[in-house]
Amino acid sequence: MSNLLLFIGRYSLPKKNVLFVYLLFQLCLYPCFCEVLTLTDGQITEVASLTLEKDSAYFSSGTESKTLGRKEIRDISFSGGKQRIASLATDVADLGNLYEKALEQKKKYPDSAAIMILDDGEGEYLIDGTRKFTYRCVLYIAKEEAMGAAGVSLSFDPDREKIKLIHARSYSPDRVVCDLQTNQIKLAKASGGSVYFNNYREMTFSIPKACVGGLIDYKYETEDYNPFDKKMWEGIYMFQGEDPVCDSVLRVKLPKEVPLYFKTFNFPFDGGKPKITNEDGKVVYEWRNSNVPPIIPEPCMPPLRDIVPLVAYNIQKDWKYSYDRLKPMYDKRFVITDLVKQKVEELTKGAKTLEEKISKLYLFCQKEIRYISIKGNLSSNQVGHIAEETLKNRYGDCTDKGMLFSTMLKCIGIEAYPVGIKTNTAGKAIRDLPMFDSNHCITEVNLNGKRSYLDSTASDYRYPYFRSDDHEVSAVNDYMGRIDQIPVPPPEDNAMSIKRGLDLASDGTLKVSYKVTYTGSSEASVRGSARDLKPEEYEKQVRASIAGLSPDYVLLNASHSDPLDFSNQYSSWSEYILNKYVTKSGKYFLLELPYFKLRFPEVALEKRTYDIVYTTSSLNSSEIIVNLPASASVKYAPPSLKIDLPYVNFETTYSVEGSKLIIKRRMAAPKRTVPVADYSKYKEALEKISRYTDERIYIEDSSCEEKSAGKK
Repeated sequence: MSNLLLFIGRYSLPKKNVLFVYLLFQLCLYPCFCEVLTLTDGQITEVASLTLEKDSAYFSSGTESKTLGRKEIRDISFSGGKQRIASLATDVADLGNLYEKALEQKKKYPDSAAIMILDDGEGEYLIDGTRKFTYRCVLYIAKEEAMGAAGVSLSFDPDREKIKLIHARSYSPDRVVCDLQTNQIKLAKASGGSVYFNNYREMTFSIPKACVGGLIDYKYETEDYNPFDKKMWEGIYMFQGEDPVCDSVLRVKLPKEVPLYFKTFNFPFDGGKPKITNEDGKVVYEWRNSNVPPIIPEPCMPPLRDIVPLVAYNIQKDWKYSYDRLKPMYDKRFVITDLVKQKVEELTKGAKTLEEKISKLYLFCQKEIRYISIKGNLSSNQVGHIAEETLKNRYGDCTDKGMLFSTMLKCIGIEAYPVGIKTNTAGKAIRDLPMFDSNHCITEVNLNGKRSYLDSTASDYRYPYFRSDDHEVSAVNDYMGRIDQIPVPPPEDNAMSIKRGLDLASDGTLKVSYKVTYTGSSEASVRGSARDLKPEEYEKQVRASIAGLSPDYVLLNASHSDPLDFSNQYSSWSEYILNKYVTKSGKYFLLELPYFKLRFPEVALEKRTYDIVYTTSSLNSSEIIVNLPASASVKYAPPSLKIDLPYVNFETTYSVEGSKLIIKRRMAAPKRTVPVADYSKYKEALEKISRYTDERIYIEDSSCEEKSAGKK
């Protein structure tokens, strides 16, 4: 559970990339491969790990990693370098005691794959606006599955950060210490995937001779010597994870004249009150959690950061400084140029209403602007590139798309803004403090006195729908200087509506006709899947589903609407025959409706520790018409059932009209979260629904009596 402090950066990278580091080793760093550089001023330098890229050279020299322009280098010699190796060894006096703690914790948590013995972080803000962070991790490897923790990977921006790797070592069950050698450290360009481009480098190493039953121990100190803004400093630190923790500590240091503002969450005692001391003219805040049990996963549980003890802090009292800093950046980008205006006129030509125009612009930004992220400074990270630039490039990330879409809407007289959110699958954003705690950007749209939201990064959503992980989150509008709550849409905005016809033959064969239409996230999901499938692949999936009902089937047709047609609601349909599907006993059919059973794994536990959390609301409705043979009648159908709770609305009715049996079912989940306090009632309701959908329908066939009488 490596605690990497989050610094400025609204749209953060994955956790391993949160801490940007620049190599500066405490001991001499000389890998086995060396070169000699002759600079234009005549200086001769022995270097290692030389990387040439475009107009820059990145290399290690002595105790530092450096960057030079290519024009500063006159000559490179690959034969004059010496070969020296040093180890990163420091005092090991506490390892024995830490190992004893590990053995005690192993007895307490025998099933844990790893145990965090020491999770120790210290953030320090310096009077000149630079900042440091020191971190030490001591982890006990209890099982083979935790051996991956011995591989450490850190990404860094060589233009802003540097790091001292103080030590990296293993401690075996035989009490033997093995230190990392400097030639075992690799330096390369960081991989951000095919859509992320930046200047980051990646330092990786593996703790030597790490083994099951031993410790891994590493410590480093980072320095942010060139921050985006020297008046903005913030951090988030978590004190618990899926492994047990012996001691988790955070210290925050800053000059006494600089105030610290902080919030604590989920502390089991004293509300997370820190110990405050003075040290060499600095104020030190310390939070400590000891003997912390592991988080035991549950189905549909909240994100980790919403349930573990957490400290968030910064040095700004309110949002004013952030708003004032960012608004001028928006003003420079919120510009309607001739090119943008011309494109808007082209796209909206023929549209009769504002909604039609918004829909066309939304689709363009979704489909025609590829998702590619290029970041390098505060403005591009937080605000995005100029709208015209993104339009010309035909690519951009969420901030770029948000800025372009908002500007295009502005062209047609719609008030719109890019807003920062933290997606609901990543946890609740901290808004009590003025922090860049967002990981995504979407668009706020104000139309006819109503505020709504759209997300142009999601390519399969039809207007007016937007991504489900954007629902029920707080949105920071830096331009207008306010924070709003995005509500959960009504269940109808994430719906499946099914119509199924069943023709029952006298031998139990069932002919099925099926059609389903979708809205919202359900529609986007199936639309995206269909878009990526060839017709024969789609048919194969349908066949696999029907074969799950009965291997004796005949598929008559299976198709769907055009997934690229966003002017219409997406739908799919099929028709098939299930030969002798319905069980017959004497004169009775025992009909089990296809695809009718409902199961709810989220209520499998007798008791829960955490709330049930869904991504968004949902609605599933169906109408089933069973056409009976002329000689048949319904002998038994389950009674109607209605359940109405704050978290689930369920109703099913059975009715007979002539030779038709009509079943109507509606199940809506209007809320995202079911609190633990209401779990027992919710569990009882879902289990009742599940049992109800297991019931069969009994149909009497009078022709069997006639045949029997004829034989007599």
